[in-house]
Amino acid sequence: MNPANAPCAAASSSRPAYKRVEEGERWFIDSGRIEILYLIGAGAYGCVYLGVDSSGPEPRYRAIKCLQRHGLDARQRHFQRRELALHRLACAHPSIVSMEKIVEDEEHLFVVMDYGEDGDLFSMITDKQRYVGDDELIRNVFLQLLDGVDYLHSIGIAHRDVKPENIVCSEDGERVVLCDFGLATSERTSSEFGCGSSFYIAPECLGEWFPDRTTYPTQPGDVWSLGVILVNLVCGRNPWRIASPNDESFNAFLADPLFLRRILPISNQCLYILTRIFTVDPSERIDTHLLRQLILQVDSFSMDEVELRATHLAAQARGVGKVSVEHVETCSVSTSLDTPSWGHESTFTYDQETPSLRADSGSPSPPIHRSTSSSSNDDASLPPTPLMHPQDISRGVLPPAASPLWAALKNADAQSRRKDPVELRINPSPDVLSESHPSPFF
Repeated sequence: MNPANAPCAAASSSRPAYKRVEEGERWFIDSGRIEILYLIGAGAYGCVYLGVDSSGPEPRYRAIKCLQRHGLDARQRHFQRRELALHRLACAHPSIVSMEKIVEDEEHLFVVMDYGEDGDLFSMITDKQRYVGDDELIRNVFLQLLDGVDYLHSIGIAHRDVKPENIVCSEDGERVVLCDFGLATSERTSSEFGCGSSFYIAPECLGEWFPDRTTYPTQPGDVWSLGVILVNLVCGRNPWRIASPNDESFNAFLADPLFLRRILPISNQCLYILTRIFTVDPSERIDTHLLRQLILQVDSFSMDEVELRATHLAAQARGVGKVSVEHVETCSVSTSLDTPSWGHESTFTYDQETPSLRADSGSPSPPIHRSTSSSSNDDASLPPTPLMHPQDISRGVLPPAASPLWAALKNADAQSRRKDPVELRINPSPDVLSESHPSPFF
């Protein structure tokens, strides 16, 4: 976008800006080369302004993050230095927002970055409804994010706050980059529990599932957040409010992963990927390389029209739900008739609400630090991963019988055997789902 066509209305924020640009006032930095226009966002560690950079051959819009230099305690200064250092280290990747320069004045640090003319992914999903039903666009956007996270992990960085509000869009939502390294860390493990945003934070980061554990691994939480974003892209909804022991929807998923297909119009392939992401135990969670392979092989992320219509009719036959046929295509709560039974009859409903996609800029609670000197029970048992019988797997949720993984799951490989061949986890362990099986379920 050319700065000559700059929007006139200033964005508002509920948080106080370090400086407000009043009507008629002009604010320049970088020896007059950059003019700051108005506030476009505010967070816990700084404000972001829209600016025009005139240092090049043509003026260009820039997003400018403003950080205070003074009045910070030692911990806040550490966070600020960490954010700048990690962002500078990471921004070489095309899926990470670029850091053009850092400009200083007496009171502030200004981080000059590329500007996404289409706003953030949150508004692209909620306001423009850009992605629902477009499998190739979903795949393209999700792989950009996945590649960015994979790059961060390869250089030892965990972002810890991957969410739509921290993803900037351009080219009508087809190009996305990850931003805001305010919570990022280079530590492999952390004792900062509660660090993240409630809809997107992984269970191990909450500190509620295993109170005796003093640390958690930082990088698997980014993969969890990507899983929630995948649901956002496919459905425009959130699967639950928080992955907490107190969240009814999350606990319903733990008891029966098919719960997601009863409340969201996702395909069996998408469900399988989500069950590989949404594991309470981070050591069982799929890694970025295998996740990429699965995403590339998805035929469709959503239920097709036939599934939706059949499900709608099944729900009507049971006397559940009051959805007209005209609105079947847009119904957000559905399931398929051919999903396997998990030992009980499924109830198909259209009136169960999933959490709406809404801005989520706050942590679920202030970060809690646990002393590493306290006792930790490494043998604490995890909530059970849902189990399936082998005869159920061939009906569409897990790999078809022709796939290489099927033989491993049926214990053909002695190295991949489980103690009980009858009970089969829906989340195969990493030693079973390995790079030697590049096409695990299609």
